[in-house]
Amino acid sequence: MLLQLEGRGANLTRPRHVLHYLYFGDEAHARSAAHDIDGAGYEVTISPPDDTVAEWSVRAEATRVVDETTVDAFRAWFERVAAEHGGEYDGWEAAAQP
Repeated sequence: MLLQLEGRGANLTRPRHVLHYLYFGDEAHARSAAHDIDGAGYEVTISPPDDTVAEWSVRAEATRVVDETTVDAFRAWFERVAAEHGGEYDGWEAAAQP
């Protein structure tokens, strides 16, 4: 992902809009995880299952620096939050330009 951002001209020293995706089997687990994520300064959106997604989804977004030093840390943190609440972390995406 970092190579793709750099290929699009991204200056990785500048903060940019970042989205993280997590999925949970039920609303209670999704809301509990969302509470933890919100406490870390992310804007959180919770969505129920629908025709395209069979699970409860949690989308976290914020403006952050995304580089070699931050990617592993935020991935590990989101994976831990998902696991603690019985869910799955499904990755992230970031805007090429801040």
